[in-house]
Amino acid sequence: MDNIIMIALGVVLVIGLVLFAYIALAGRKKSTLDQAFYRREWQKIEQLQKQGGGGWQLAVFEADKLLDHALKVSGYPGQTMGDRLKDARNVFRSNDSVWQAHKLRNRLAHETGIQLNTFVVSKALGQFKAGLKDLGAL
Repeated sequence: MDNIIMIALGVVLVIGLVLFAYIALAGRKKSTLDQAFYRREWQKIEQLQKQGGGGWQLAVFEADKLLDHALKVSGYPGQTMGDRLKDARNVFRSNDSVWQAHKLRNRLAHETGIQLNTFVVSKALGQFKAGLKDLGAL
């Protein structure tokens, strides 16, 4: 009789753990993003990057907007992109790098005399692209 009770308790425990895991994972945002749309938009960003000069700044702005769009569509709340990035922090494999790219965008928007070069732009766009991949957009 004691063995039956122990087995029943074990089964209940396993079922409870499975339900807990399911509920925890179900709370995560699921990707319902139109990957074809994000690929097309990313190709436009890559074309801007190839232009150099003024195209670089625009590429950073567009990449930032595209990531923010993906965050919104994925259901991350917040009044600003920063709020949405905070809410999505567990989705990104490298949350810091996504923030670095967003901070570059903010510097370009709010400061004067920011000098861009191939390395800085390539790094930032790579960080935005990684964030989009982590969200399931690319």
